[in-house]
Amino acid sequence: MVERERGIMPHQHWCEFAGHYWECSGTAVRLFQAEPTICICFDHGVPMEQGDHSSCGLELLSCPEHRADQMRAMGYEPGYVIPSSPEGDERSLMFTDADGKPTVGFCLWCGADFYSFEDHEAHVADDMAACAVFQKMKDEPGEPPVLRQMFEEAGLGDPEGNKNDE
Repeated sequence: MVERERGIMPHQHWCEFAGHYWECSGTAVRLFQAEPTICICFDHGVPMEQGDHSSCGLELLSCPEHRADQMRAMGYEPGYVIPSSPEGDERSLMFTDADGKPTVGFCLWCGADFYSFEDHEAHVADDMAACAVFQKMKDEPGEPPVLRQMFEEAGLGDPEGNKNDE
């Protein structure tokens, strides 16, 4: 492959829409974005082009062939883009804490905010020993409380936890 000859190590994504792997060479167009952005290793917090990440976690990202179908399935026209913030801030505003500080994510069990990938790793280490809610509920059936609340607020869940067979 040409990318390997130029020293660019391709990596894989998982197309969650069609259920297959696809190869990427360092940047990809994500849903609701107009331009490709650099692929970052979630395990190391560096661009995928830096080092070998073949044993690291995969990003769930619809492939170019299925992106439009996924957008339609989600109720959006293909190519719909979320506008930038009025301040022109190019950072993702997807994850912020209650004070508006940027985070890299949060725990679906207890709601703890992660300000770095190291915070996340510490929280999930040793069978999520640092998450009291997970430790209390890990042997019970059901979904994480924060996820359940998000579904309910979006009108997608049954507050009693029953499955809808509509």
